[in-house]
Amino acid sequence: MKKYTRPIWLIIVLALLSLALYACSATSKAAQFPTGKFVNSGNDIYTYEFKPDNTWSYYTGGLMAAKGTYKIDGDTWIEQGTPECPYTGSYTWTYDGKNLTFKLKDSDGCSPRKEATDGQTFTLLQ
Repeated sequence: MKKYTRPIWLIIVLALLSLALYACSATSKAAQFPTGKFVNSGNDIYTYEFKPDNTWSYYTGGLMAAKGTYKIDGDTWIEQGTPECPYTGSYTWTYDGKNLTFKLKDSDGCSPRKEATDGQTFTLLQ
């Protein structure tokens, strides 16, 4: 009977390890905020550009209208504020590989940012 105990424990340990690795990879993949240029799918004169260094720029008709920094906390995009809008703003985000959508998480004291971001979908430019 001892002869078979070791392989069973080995199988159980390997199965648990596989599940743990799968869970970690799914979480980290979901938490990767996309970077690049994204055009508003409802009005193509508005464009966001997100860079890997956690900076963003917002363009209207090709001209930069605002820029600043952001941080990501799971599925929350947090704009750190700008001189024009000194308040932080928190939005949940989803990304399907092409479309990036924002939804206001709490209140936002910056009306222009809220109008430009809340409920908006931006499509990655190729």
